[in-house]
Amino acid sequence: MTTSFAPRASHHRSWSTLAAGSRALAAGELIILSHHRRVVLVGCAGAVTTGQMTFLIRHTTGFLQVAMHERICDRLVLPEATPTVRVISTLGHGQCVTVDAAAGVTTGISGADRAHTARTLADPATGPGDLTRPGHLVPVRVTPTEFRMRLTTPAVALALTDATEAQYSGAVFADLDGIADPTDAGDRGDAEVLADRYGLTLVAGPDREGTFR
Repeated sequence: MTTSFAPRASHHRSWSTLAAGSRALAAGELIILSHHRRVVLVGCAGAVTTGQMTFLIRHTTGFLQVAMHERICDRLVLPEATPTVRVISTLGHGQCVTVDAAAGVTTGISGADRAHTARTLADPATGPGDLTRPGHLVPVRVTPTEFRMRLTTPAVALALTDATEAQYSGAVFADLDGIADPTDAGDRGDAEVLADRYGLTLVAGPDREGTFR
């Protein structure tokens, strides 16, 4: 399990399959997913550690989201922040009102607090009263349509984590920060640098629209 992120000896890492991404997640690691011109760091919400969440915050834009099935969002009474009138391809599609865990956190913004909130979101025993609103994590509702007709990046991340943590469903993710240009979001080149530096698995998502396989 990846609990520390000490830099490793440089070793060029190639882009792997979705299956390899699922295996890395099952081993308790973070992965880097490239899909539809987005590059995101992904982890299993139900098992994310404080160290992993801190790594996510440090190497991404810091806008931490948790992809969740629509039925779970409904059960937890997590409404969308903006009514879903936008096209499915927009980055903000499905984003819900922000949340913190109702217990076990302080300000809610630290790596430890956000990891605890992510695990709370993924816990099947969690109810609406176990979350406070607003908070510091952004649930993203993923509809069945996104698996059948147009795969969004949150849908791919969620499918990958479901393959390893089906009971504790949820994928914590955030867009990679630029390394060559810190004023912009990261691209595949930045992803390869980060993967080489910390031994992360690079995963190439489906290039075309269609069902998840």
